[in-house]
Amino acid sequence: MLSGCSNINHEAEEEGGSQQTDISPQDAQIQNPEDMFTVQKRTVLMAATVILIVILVLLGGVVITACRLMEVIDQLNTDVHKEFPSLSRKEGIVPEEVWRWIVAAKADMTLNPQSAHYLLKVSSDNKSLYQASLSSPPRVPTNETYLLCSCVSSKNLLNTRAYFALKVTQRVPWTLGLRTESFNADRSPDTDPNAGIWTIASAEGKIIINDGKATPTLHVTPAMLGLYLDYARGQVSFYDSVVKRHLHTYLTTFKEKLRFYAAVQVGQLETQDMLISFV
Repeated sequence: MLSGCSNINHEAEEEGGSQQTDISPQDAQIQNPEDMFTVQKRTVLMAATVILIVILVLLGGVVITACRLMEVIDQLNTDVHKEFPSLSRKEGIVPEEVWRWIVAAKADMTLNPQSAHYLLKVSSDNKSLYQASLSSPPRVPTNETYLLCSCVSSKNLLNTRAYFALKVTQRVPWTLGLRTESFNADRSPDTDPNAGIWTIASAEGKIIINDGKATPTLHVTPAMLGLYLDYARGQVSFYDSVVKRHLHTYLTTFKEKLRFYAAVQVGQLETQDMLISFV
């Protein structure tokens, strides 16, 4: 009897032990909160990674779209600017956008005092031209000085796009423009483009085109003259820069660098008025 009870009790203990060690997966998850937290953390990180990848893809698309948009805008600007050279020499008022494009090429221009005829005087900053005082002692000429023509040249040599504006006298006749480096007004007339000089003149309050025939125009002499050079395109253009009106354009092929040129008719009647001045 005791032996039977002992076996029964032993079996009961084994069954009880089996019941205590047989734990379901759900119970295991509840009993291991650290493992559960690790799984949740891993899930959050994976979701965040996916979201980040999506965001980067979207941003990449935005960047690519923006770059493409900039390329299109640049192409449109290039196409528009292709029309500017022809519009810059069209008769009448220059369109505002074209005018801004012209004056954006503004260059610093100075006169060469050594080139000035003895009847002319260049200001100390080399920006303005006056009539020399008749009582002043004559200057010693150099190999650059004009001896016969009452004119002056610039220090600058030009072979690019350049724009400059200058105030001009309306009281005495003048001739202004660009000349080749080799042109000499003491030996050649300043009215013939074939000689290497491209100018317009003012006489009796009107503009004259020095195209070899001294062609008169109806344009009134402006208070401020604009001069634009596009060396590569062989273009020299003149403007009334106050009202932005095109006056005349020469088209040619340049083979030398260019200098600004100005001739002013001065007489025995002395004046202190400014004749021309770069602004």
